[in-house]
Parts: sequence; structure tokens; C-alpha cells
Amino acid sequence: MHLNKLLILFQIIITYTSLVSGFNFGFSKNYYKKGDSVDLLVNKIESDNTQLPYSYYNLPFVCPPGKNAKPRHLSLGEILRGDRIWESNYELRFGEDMSCMRLCDLISRETGLARADSLIKNGYVVHWSIDSLPGATTFVSNNKNNKYYAAGFPLGFVTDNISYIYNHVMIVIRYHTEANHKHTIVGFEVYPKSVNNEQCPGSSKAYENFALDVKKSKTGELLKQKTIIPYTYSVYWREDNSIDYDSRWDLYYENESTGKNHHIHWLSFTNSIVLLFLLTLIVTVVLLRTLKRDLSSLSPNGTGSSPASSSPTLPLTNTNGQDDSAPWKGLISDVFKCPSFILPLTTLVAAGIQVIVVLIGVIFIFVLNSKLFIPGLKNSTTFFNNHEGALISISIFIFIISGFVSSYIGIILYKFLNNDNINQEYPNDKIIKLSLLFGSFLPQSILIIVFFLNFFVWAKDSSSAIPFGTIIILLLLFFLIECPLGIIGGYYGNKKTFSIKSFFNNQAIIKEASSNKPKLLRRYNSWLLSPIPSIVIFGLIPFGVVFVELLFIFNSLWLEKTTFYYMYGFLFITTVMLIIIIAESTIIAIYISLSVYNNPNWQWLSFRIGSSIGWYIMGYTIYYFTFYLNVNDFVSSLLYFSYMGLACFLICVGFGSVGLITGLIFVKKIFSTIKVD
Repeated sequence: MHLNKLLILFQIIITYTSLVSGFNFGFSKNYYKKGDSVDLLVNKIESDNTQLPYSYYNLPFVCPPGKNAKPRHLSLGEILRGDRIWESNYELRFGEDMSCMRLCDLISRETGLARADSLIKNGYVVHWSIDSLPGATTFVSNNKNNKYYAAGFPLGFVTDNISYIYNHVMIVIRYHTEANHKHTIVGFEVYPKSVNNEQCPGSSKAYENFALDVKKSKTGELLKQKTIIPYTYSVYWREDNSIDYDSRWDLYYENESTGKNHHIHWLSFTNSIVLLFLLTLIVTVVLLRTLKRDLSSLSPNGTGSSPASSSPTLPLTNTNGQDDSAPWKGLISDVFKCPSFILPLTTLVAAGIQVIVVLIGVIFIFVLNSKLFIPGLKNSTTFFNNHEGALISISIFIFIISGFVSSYIGIILYKFLNNDNINQEYPNDKIIKLSLLFGSFLPQSILIIVFFLNFFVWAKDSSSAIPFGTIIILLLLFFLIECPLGIIGGYYGNKKTFSIKSFFNNQAIIKEASSNKPKLLRRYNSWLLSPIPSIVIFGLIPFGVVFVELLFIFNSLWLEKTTFYYMYGFLFITTVMLIIIIAESTIIAIYISLSVYNNPNWQWLSFRIGSSIGWYIMGYTIYYFTFYLNVNDFVSSLLYFSYMGLACFLICVGFGSVGLITGLIFVKKIFSTIKVD
């Protein structure tokens, strides 16, 4: 009965989330025949030098939308990434070339000219699309003579500090003819030109460029002026059967250094495998053999029992009352004590579990959907367009669903770490409070930060400012779905019962440890495992594993916005290796803490070991901003550090939860082998 209710609830959530987000989990080909109208959609402009995109039709120096032009319905992911898609006044008919068409003669005044001059000098590029393909600037590689695309085309160019606007575009649309004689669009190339007259240049080069003569007074104030900018375009259709519909995105993934990038990925993958093998060797050969020897020394007959022994009967001390070979066994009465600040710790771990579920889920879905997720390997089937805000939409969807998991596991962990009877139910009022905390702490923190930053973006009139209607949708998703799911997860977590032999039932060992007088052990100063040294030491290898993927992701997000990240296969494998390495590092750190320093406080240590990768990425964030980015305005800097700080926090709690759960399993495993004598 409970399972059926959960399935019905899950189905309702999928339907509701899809409706409010506007995301379509599937897409189909569009077929065209000669003479069919083809929509050219205008979107936004953006630059690698700033984090403030602008809606194309909000620009005062471009042709405004016609009477029949309407905004397109956008998914939640498209809105949040700053897309503002409109129908345009460009008239295109499939298969019909048009050598010269006039769009408009725009009368631009001083403010519009100054705005165009500023945006051109800041390197802004224009984003259009046809049949979900972005308008592309075409490049030809020097080494292989291959063609590749970069999404978007520049607003203009600068020579001798004078800006020239591109007011003519030659549009080349490539199409593929299938066996059924139907046509699909497989390429959208834009060749912009700056022309200082009303005539289309065609193939001629005998024309002057359109300079933006922004007149200012001696004090720097804009002088009143009026300039007519003629906008024209030409359209050419070219059949290209070397590209089919399924491979039409390939040229967007290629670039001048594609071969080099693939080599770097494979080299990084090999190095990561080596690091993982060495660390696994340390854990397996050194640590586990040492631990097995410690456990063997506790056996009355000297043979002992392994951690996997089904019926351990190990005494706490040997015959002379001293046991220097396995001093950690004397910590049995302390190791399961309630950790300090248990509620913040459990809240962070519950949030981290939600992050891991979203991270693994999103990457796995994109691996299945990606056509080129590993160099040399192709998947012929895709389920949705990766580039239409799908990443954000799917992340939000999984994020909402995972609120159930975070509160469910959060309640169980809270009982375990608090040494409460794992099968004893909390009162309903307590469960509601804890469930809301565990299930909604992370989403409400993200919403607060995003809404705060939205004030700055809104003041700049950027298209990435979240509209009021979208804010309402996000709040509805939070209050009507996320919070109730958290309460439901906490309810089922509270109702969950475990047998006496269950891993999560630690009452027997706690009872035995508390019934005996604890052995007094000398506490050593564990400087090596204090916060800063432990983060520096144990975060180095995980950071080395993710460094290469991190560089490509940073470039795609902040430095090369006209390129697309598509190495989801490598990213998935890297994430799995990272989880394994953090788990092994946590085991090593806890064993050192117990055996060398006689320190039983493993809970925060294990969380800190896992979260160390986030601190390294934050350091790399500062390095990347200083040496790679060319961002000068305050708002862009604020957005960069705020969003990267939030991302690093998510990474900290995500992999910190991996560390704590690993520590919990390891400590429970080794101390469950000890039978108090």
C-alpha cells in the first residue's frame, strides 16, 4: 500500500514539475519542404568579459520586433540561464535563396550608439537559432583543414579604438535530404558584415565599414545626434548530405584544439586511475593488514577474528591489561558518543546526500543522452536537447525529488549519531521540524542567495534577472513540493525499523561499552588531523583527480561561452573515482586518529576529509579569476564569486557526506568485532 502511494505521488510530482518548468523530456525532428516558412529566433547577447547577458530586443540599436513577432515559451532552465527568445522579422523560405533583403532602417540616437560602442568593445556576441540550432561563426582549423562552429557571432569589431557595427548578415542554412525525400536542417552559419551604405555587399569587398561615431563634449558628456543604421540580410540554402540530423551538433563540439583536448582527457584519466590504484593499495595492503593484525592480537588464542567475522568474541584487553599493539580498542566507550553540534552536522550531511543524488543523477542522465560523451565513442540516441536549458531543468527536477531522500536518511542518521534507539519513533512535532530542516535547508539557502543576487542583476537590466513570475514558480516548487516531500521522507524515516543484527542498530555495542569502565588512554595532540592540515593533506589527491575536468568546465561556464561542454562520460567516471578516493582517504584518516592519536572523535573529521576537495576548488576559483578572466565590473565579480562560492559549498557538503558515511561504516565495522570482556 505504501509503495503504491509513493508511486502515485512520484507520478504527480513528475507531471507538475514538467508543467511548471516548461521542460519537455523529449523532442522530435522537424521536416521541411521547399517554400515552408522557417522561423529565425533571436535570443540574447553575452560576453566572456562579463557575466551580464542582455535580451536582443532590449538593445536600442537593433531593429525592434514586428507586430506579429511574439516571445517563445521558455522552460524554467532557459529562463534561469538568461534566455529571452523572440520570433524575428527575418523572412526565410526553405530552399529559396534571397540575395538581398532589407530588414529596417533604424534611427539610433546618441544613447543607442554609445551602448552599441560599449558592448562591441566588451566583446559581446549575438545568439540566434533556427530549428534549435544556434547561429554559428565558422572557423577552419589550421592543422587539419577541418571546419568547426562557435555558437553566436559578434556584434561588431574594433579597429584603432573605433567600433564598427555588423549591420548585414549573410545567412547560410545547410540541410540534409533523407531517404524519404524529407529535409532536415543540419547547419546554421552566420557571416556578419559592416556596410556603410544601403546596399547588400554580396561577394564584393569594395565597401566601407559602418563606424560608430559617438560624439562627446570636452567633459565627456554625450552630444545629441541621430544616425540611421541600415540593416540588411541575405539567405542561401545549401544541401549537405555529409551531415545528418543526428550528427548536426558535432561541429559545435569541435575546435582548433579538439585533438589535444582529447589527449589531455585520456592522459588525465590514466593518471587518475594510477592515483586511485596507489591509494587503494595503501588501504588494502597496509591499513587492512595492520588492522587485521590488531584484531588478531585481541583474540584469546592469538588467532583473532577478521572484521568480517560472523561471531566475534574479542576481549577489550589482553592478560596483562596492556595492549600497545591495538590501543584504539580502548576507545569503544567513546567512539559512539554523540558528536558535538550533532544537529548542524546531520543537517549538512543530509544536504550533502541531496547534492550527491542530484550530481550523480544529472550526470548519468546526460551520459545516456549525450551523443559524444567520450572521444571516439558515439551514442546514436538522444532524448532531449542538451542545450535548451536542460541541465538546469533536470537538476531542479531531481533536486525536488531528492528532498525525500535527504530527510529520510537525515532522520535515521540523527538517531544513530545521537545514540537514540534506532527503532524508537520521535513525536510528530519533532519529526516535522527535523524533516523540514533536513529536506529544505539546502534549497532554501540556494533560493536566498539567488534572490539576493537577483537585485544586482535586475538593476543592470540583464536578461539573467529572474522575472517575478519565475520567482513565484520557484517558491511554489519549494513550498508545495519540496517541503511536503521532506516531511514525507522524515515520516517514513521515523517509521523505519531495523533488526538487532542490522548495521544501523548499534544499541547492543553501546550498551556493552557503557556497562564497563572505560580504559584510560593518553590523548595525543592530533595536529596532523586538525582542520587546516587535514584539508591541505587529504584534499590534494582528490583535487588532482578532478583538476582537468574542472578546467574544461570553468572554461565552458566563464571563459568560452560560445563552446559547449560535452564530456559527460569522463565527468561521470571522474565523479565515481572521486567518491572512491574520498572514501579511502577517510578510512586512512580515521585509522590514524584512532590508532596513533587515540582520538575517538571521528564524525567531524570524516566530514572534513570529504569536504576538503571543496576548499581546493575554492582556491582554484580565486586563481582562475585572477589569471584567466578579464572581468572588471563589480556585479560580474560578485556573481562569479557568489555562484562559485555556492558551488564549492555544495561540493563540500556533498563529498563531506560521503566522508561521514564512509567513516560511520568503517568505525561500526571494526568496533563491532570487539566483544567487551
